[in-house]
Amino acid sequence: MIDNFKTDLVVRAAAIPPEEILKAMGYFKPTSANLQRLKSVLESDEFGLNNGGFDFKFSSEGFLRALCAVVGMDIALADQRITRIRKRVSVEKVAFKPYLWVDTGFKRKSEPLFALAACEHQRYLELPKGFWRLTPDAQLGRAQIMVREHVYETGGSLGIWGEIKQYWFYYKNDAAYLLARNGELIGKCEGSVPSKATGNKALNLITKATRTASH
Repeated sequence: MIDNFKTDLVVRAAAIPPEEILKAMGYFKPTSANLQRLKSVLESDEFGLNNGGFDFKFSSEGFLRALCAVVGMDIALADQRITRIRKRVSVEKVAFKPYLWVDTGFKRKSEPLFALAACEHQRYLELPKGFWRLTPDAQLGRAQIMVREHVYETGGSLGIWGEIKQYWFYYKNDAAYLLARNGELIGKCEGSVPSKATGNKALNLITKATRTASH
């Protein structure tokens, strides 16, 4: 069944030595890179179709099709699944990925730019894979939980950036909800995040002291 495509592929591949699979796919002298690619494809939910890989023999899609043929998968079902994954990957690439930006009210003084650049990642909280697919309400709820967890984990301080004052949850490219350290929704704004060099905000606060917001 197509719903069991990944399990079927992994089980079939496990029954054949990796080197033999690759040789049957046309890699006459499989290298460590070839073996790693095979491993990565079998472990990936997108079977490698999301990375645009090419090793001078197969594109990502060509590699997967060849693998399916070698292990004896039903080619018609494999084509259906590959088409579905390609569509999902295409949507994923163009979709806006929400994120949390940590606001400490930072104003640059004598801090070297290289140090700020090296620590810039600290001001962005990574959201789980597929987070953008959640409903707006579910996204906001998860973001509020992450804020509370982050404050607990950091003790409310962000090193070179200083003490955390609030969080901006960007659910659109230039639109965000303002969250307090306890996760409470306290505002809504439009505009981009501050620059790492100056900390100056280009934000237009359009809602204040609100506990709910329209989407």
